[in-house]
Amino acid sequence: MAIWVSSDWHCEPGKLKGAVAEWIKRGKEGNHRLIAAGDLFDILPLGKKHCKNPDSIKELAAILDGYTFEYVAGNHDPYGTMKKLLAPYPNIKLLKRLEIEDSGRKYYITHGHQWAIDWGYLGLRRVAPRFVEFMVRWFPSLWYRICRWRGWLARPGAAEKTPGKESQHITKLTRIIWGGAADHALRKNCCVILGHTHTVCRHERALSREEGFQAYVLDDGDLTDGTYVEIRGKEARPVFLA
Repeated sequence: MAIWVSSDWHCEPGKLKGAVAEWIKRGKEGNHRLIAAGDLFDILPLGKKHCKNPDSIKELAAILDGYTFEYVAGNHDPYGTMKKLLAPYPNIKLLKRLEIEDSGRKYYITHGHQWAIDWGYLGLRRVAPRFVEFMVRWFPSLWYRICRWRGWLARPGAAEKTPGKESQHITKLTRIIWGGAADHALRKNCCVILGHTHTVCRHERALSREEGFQAYVLDDGDLTDGTYVEIRGKEARPVFLA
């Protein structure tokens, strides 16, 4: 048994992606602990009115068939909305974040969107994550519009129009998110596993060869690319689906 963490499926309301079904099937066969790290479904920006009782969530529940699944909410699938949609399925445990300990090492599993803004210039760097989580939970549609207005999200279609400029924009946002996650990992002496950026990242800080890593941040991209994180023993590593 291992711990499998995946994120950013971004399934549409009408259908679950084939790679998702394959991932769950393999996880169940290995009796692994299955954990989602957010944005499994695109409740936003489509809006809750388009996702009242989506078939994709019914498919997820059917494939799980009672198997335990821990679901950490993201920014496209806000906690408040998912709480209602997942209420009929007691085997799917909805969480805001997840802290676990395995083989003496602490892991903090989150989507990562809370670090999407940096208010260091205001002296509010540690206030920003709480503000983001508050807005995503209670005012998700408003928050999405604010992010679009402020340029805190990747912009659909912008890469085709201004590829160089959009690439720089995404790189800047990604570095802000990784920086916030790394700061949390070092302050809490834990390993942070996140999604959100759809970009492969590994950031490590070692104490010594004998003691191993004090903390690290790992973002393995998304399941669409055929990857997920596997925790086994004292390490976490990206695993690629065949």
